[in-house]
Amino acid sequence: MDTHRCLVIVQVPTYPPAGGVALRNWQTLNLLQQLSDVAIFSIYKGPAQSSPTLTKEGIQEFHYDISCPNRSVWEKLKNRLGRIRPDGYGYTDWLSTADGKTALKTCLNAFQPTLVIFEELWLYPYLKVVEAYAKYTNCTIVLDNHNIEGEKEHYRAQQYRLRQIRYIENQFSHRASQTWVCSAIDAAQLTQLYGVNLPVHVVPNGVQAEFYQSVRKLRSSHLPGQNLLFLGKFSYAPNEEAALILLRDIYPVLRQRYPAAQLWLVGRDPTDAMKDLAEPGIHITGLVEDVRPYLSEARVMAVPLLQGGGTRLKLLEAFAACCPVVSTAKGAEGLAVVDGEHLYLRNCGSDMVDAIDTLWQSPEQGQTLANHAYQLFQKEYSWQAVQRHICNALTVSSPA
Repeated sequence: MDTHRCLVIVQVPTYPPAGGVALRNWQTLNLLQQLSDVAIFSIYKGPAQSSPTLTKEGIQEFHYDISCPNRSVWEKLKNRLGRIRPDGYGYTDWLSTADGKTALKTCLNAFQPTLVIFEELWLYPYLKVVEAYAKYTNCTIVLDNHNIEGEKEHYRAQQYRLRQIRYIENQFSHRASQTWVCSAIDAAQLTQLYGVNLPVHVVPNGVQAEFYQSVRKLRSSHLPGQNLLFLGKFSYAPNEEAALILLRDIYPVLRQRYPAAQLWLVGRDPTDAMKDLAEPGIHITGLVEDVRPYLSEARVMAVPLLQGGGTRLKLLEAFAACCPVVSTAKGAEGLAVVDGEHLYLRNCGSDMVDAIDTLWQSPEQGQTLANHAYQLFQKEYSWQAVQRHICNALTVSSPA
């Protein structure tokens, strides 16, 4: 692979890496810095939240604070007409400002990247800025598409939003030099929606095995109590839905069978609907600095997801920590898992209850699942495995 100067454009803080989006960004940054010079251009509310680790490694950071955007009359009018514009999706419009584009131009001129990676399609308004730069430089443009947004069920309730999402995803995928997706399923969905000739590369989600080593060691000598764990950002509707299934349908039945059972819902932005169902034995933590203590004390990770896209980092964290998993098929979608070998796949609440009950009664079955899942993780979803995919993608890259 040729040496690159890589600029990664993000719209969430890179540190601490809380939630699936930030974890994938964190993965990309850490793996790229082993291959090339790297800089970050970030767009979000508030000052830059720098990573001491990344800064120590020499990553340059550029930031645009969008807390109080100074929008022109034309920008305000354009946003008000968003519903009738093909690219007028509200969140992309909110991220788009003239000052932000000027800040990105300054960053491009200062850093002179040969590779620009957009993390998620919401940054589409900034594509033209990078295209103008790439026109006169040998620069490759990559869309790292964390999810195939045009396939998400919750956009279908408002058809104009679905049309806008698909327009943006189609434009971005065709105009980028290549698009990265999380799984072969995502690759198939993308090409089915937007054309078979798209340059698509699978770059799986992964996690760093060494980060979870202390949890694996603890779990090998310590059997946790009857604790059920779910990790997620709960402002994301599919995660909230899964949490409510646990609160209403799964945990109450388990509590009847096991009075000491505990349910831990760990992650930022818990909703009022979740809090209203809290009772003794239910722990809703909000944002935590480190998920490892919760993984070490969980007997089972339960993932009753019914919607969403991409591949779920919460499962990979459980695999890396040797924590047994019970999931719906949707929750494990895109991962090369086999029911009964790496985890238990169950698609309704009562079946999930029975699978969790089995693992609580037979810890050796949970250990066997966890061991097989860890072996799969090392082979396919560790950072070392993911880096091979990134190297392969960049080897065949060509300028936009």
